[in-house]
Amino acid sequence: MQDSQNPIPIVQDDLFIADIIDVAPKSDMGSMEHPIFSLSKNRDLETFRYEYPNLSAWVEVIPSTQGRATIFDKDLLLYCIGQVVEGMNRGREVSRRIQITAYEFFMTTGRSSGGDQYKRLHETLGRLRGTTIKTNVNTKGAADKTSRRGEVFGLIDDAKVVEHNGKSVGVEITLSERIFNAISEKHVLTYSRAYFRLTSANDRRLYEICRKHCGDQPIWEIKLENLFAKFGSRSKLKEFRRMIKKIVLNQSIPDYFIDLEVNGKSEKLVVMLDKNGELKELTAKEAGTAAA
Repeated sequence: MQDSQNPIPIVQDDLFIADIIDVAPKSDMGSMEHPIFSLSKNRDLETFRYEYPNLSAWVEVIPSTQGRATIFDKDLLLYCIGQVVEGMNRGREVSRRIQITAYEFFMTTGRSSGGDQYKRLHETLGRLRGTTIKTNVNTKGAADKTSRRGEVFGLIDDAKVVEHNGKSVGVEITLSERIFNAISEKHVLTYSRAYFRLTSANDRRLYEICRKHCGDQPIWEIKLENLFAKFGSRSKLKEFRRMIKKIVLNQSIPDYFIDLEVNGKSEKLVVMLDKNGELKELTAKEAGTAAA
């Protein structure tokens, strides 16, 4: 079936076999903009609400008894969205029902393929299925003035593990209509493959904020207090500031150089595009010269 307004072939109910090798990870813009995913290492059972300053726009994330989906659980969505977008680019018929190969998912996202990973994949599916979002923000990540009462949706509608000879070999996943609409409307952005090598939830969250707002611009700035609100951290501002200073010291964010500027009581994060790592290399050399 093909939408008359959109030449991309979309099939609503058929299964899309996600078998494309070496696909770049992609995310919907909405979950990059808003703190949908938990940054906690422990099971997060608290409802989280984010409200736009000076706007009547809000996002509320409600976990299930298994906990709120984590930013590491999001890897599965990044993989699936990347597969669907690449399928569209190749002219294949796609749908929100997707079958992926567990092994390829593990390899793409830098995971091992041991038995424990299949158990963790089951847990990821449970958290993705159980997390509920209520919001009046549209798929572009902007306030939706036509939906003041809010929309309620999940991240995936359902999932099942495909087994062969008693061994898990694949997963069938139905993406939520909300996420699939974002894909169809091309409200998605490509992540650096180095993202999967980030082991810190805070590094991952800062990367996607930089990718969403700085993008390919030379520079982007944000007040530290506004970043704190957008980040979704449950820490206090003092602890958040300390964490940002550590990121500035380590320069661990792929494609971007991060700096924290302090002018009296004013603090702002300055993000500069650095895909070739030249700024990081220059700073490292200057630090080495100063130490000598």
